Order: sequence, then C-alpha cells, then structure tokens
Amino acid sequence: MNRSSSRFVAWFGRVLQASVAMIFVLLAACAASPTPAPQFTLRIGIFPVQDCLPYFVMREQGFDKQNGLQFVETTYTDGDAMIKAMGADSLDVGPTIGSVPVLSAAARGLIPGKIVPVAANDFADPDHPSVGVLVGRSINNWKDLDGQSIGVASLTSLHGTAMKGRLKQEGVRDYTLVEIPIPNLGLAIAGGNVAAASMQEPYLTQSLLRGDGRLLGWIIGGPPFERMEFTMIVFSAAFYRNNPTAVKAFLRAHLQAVQWINQHPKEARSILSKRLALSEEVSQKITLPNWPLDARNDPTLLDNMQPLLVEIGTIKAPIPARQLYDETLLDQVLAEKR
Repeated sequence: MNRSSSRFVAWFGRVLQASVAMIFVLLAACAASPTPAPQFTLRIGIFPVQDCLPYFVMREQGFDKQNGLQFVETTYTDGDAMIKAMGADSLDVGPTIGSVPVLSAAARGLIPGKIVPVAANDFADPDHPSVGVLVGRSINNWKDLDGQSIGVASLTSLHGTAMKGRLKQEGVRDYTLVEIPIPNLGLAIAGGNVAAASMQEPYLTQSLLRGDGRLLGWIIGGPPFERMEFTMIVFSAAFYRNNPTAVKAFLRAHLQAVQWINQHPKEARSILSKRLALSEEVSQKITLPNWPLDARNDPTLLDNMQPLLVEIGTIKAPIPARQLYDETLLDQVLAEKR
C-alpha cells in the first residue's frame, strides 16, 4: 500500500470512529428522553362539592399532564343530568355520580349500553358523613317536618332519595320537596323559604358557621344510608369502548390524586377552598368522605342499600351489584403497581 492509500485508510478510520461515537451519543440521548404520554381530551362533568376533590387535586398537582389528560369542564346539577348527557354523547366522564342515579340508570337499561361505571370514587360512613339535614328555628325534631316544605338539590339525586328514606323511617308522610340549587339551600333556610334542606358538604358546614340553621341529623353517613358507596366514576359507553387507553390514563391520575390527598390532608382542603371559593375556616372544618386508595367498588354496600330504594319507589326491584360496573380497566391499572 502506497503512502496516499495509507493516509486515506487512516482518514476513513477516523471518520468511521467519529460516526460510530455520534450514533452512540444519539442513541443515549433517545434513551434518556422519556416517550411523551399520549394526549387525551375528555369532556368532564363536575359538581361544586367535596366529592370532586380528587379531580381538583389532579389538576392542581399536575397528575393530569403527567398522564396526557386535558379536560373540557361542564358543571351539572346532579348525576342524572350527567348520565343523560353521556347518553346524548355530549359528555365523556362523570367522576362523582351518585350510586342512586347509577342504580336508576341500570333500572332503565342504560348499563352497559350508554354508561359504564368503572370505579368507586368515595364512600360515606359515620366517621365520614357527607349529607345532613339543616333545619330552621321552628324545627326541633323530625316530626316537626310534617306539612313542611323541604329543600333538595334534585328530586332524583342521592340527596333527595336519602331525605325521602329518612322521612319514611321517622314516620313523616306529609311534606313537599322543593328543588333548590346546592349553593342556595342554606340561604333558603335562613330566609324561611323552606323548613329544612338536605345539604352536602362543604355547604352544610358553611351554613352552620354562617348561622343559617342547625343540624338535625346526617342522612348519608347516618340513617338511612349510614354506610354506603357514595359516588362512582362513570364513563359514557362509547368513550369506554373506543378509548380504553384514555380511561386508564384517567384512572391512573385519579389514584395518584387520592394518594396525595391521604398524604397531604391539610393542603388538599386548601385546594378545595380555592376551587369552590370557600373560606379557609370552612375548608378546614368540613367532613370529608373516604376515598379508597384502590378505587374498588363495594358490591355488598351497593346491594344493601337497594331494599330501601325499592320501598320508596326509586327502583322497582334490586339489581345485582356486580352488574352495575366493569372494573376490567381498573384491574389493569392496579396490576401496573405490583
């Protein structure tokens, strides 16, 4: 080999070595850069109540972005309205739909054709009561509600059903239920427009601190629904079938938010204060529901509440609880942590 050829071989070797080194650098850079999460836009329905706290935390702590989620929010008055919106394909997910509206939807044949409950959101019990009855000065006991007007957020809501159940248990037969927007129920008591109202947190504590009335008793977290699965995470059936990856992304973000709430209870209450425009005093004194860390439904509780619903005419016959929900995607998300 002559000198010119030797120089060419040496030059080519250096070029080849540099190229190989560059390839390794590029490969390392690619490996170091995480693959961006797929992006999903969900039309979500919310209530201005404490049950939405996991969703509020999800947004405030960035768990939505970590899982590639974007939301278009719409505020609804009750779970039945959300279910109707899902049936009309104008809503993808309701993260806080009450178990009574879910049972009513099942009785109308809407599960699983129109909606699919995929997980539990929260539970109520005597340590975590959620809905109480606020009364005016003239009411001293349940019997005093005979012949009175009583405020409820919605006649078909879980609150309305719990009120009817408790009045039946207390032997009160003659009364009128009046639909009043959730934030205005306490003011209706203070103004004498109704004698009592079923009120959910945080508005119950807000009204008590404001002096709108006094607490007669709890009706969710107390009789008739002393222990119950309060609200569920529900997707429209079309979205559930067509976007299972997005449903799982939402469930991951929800589980992250619930874990964060359990680890940072005071900060979580401050987020609730911010999102619902509450005073810090109200947010720190309200009773919060129990959010299970695994978001599992409780079929026993769902079965146990149904005899009363049949008795007061909300549903015609009990529906086996395991027909109410599909935890397939939740199982897959929970399996990722093992």
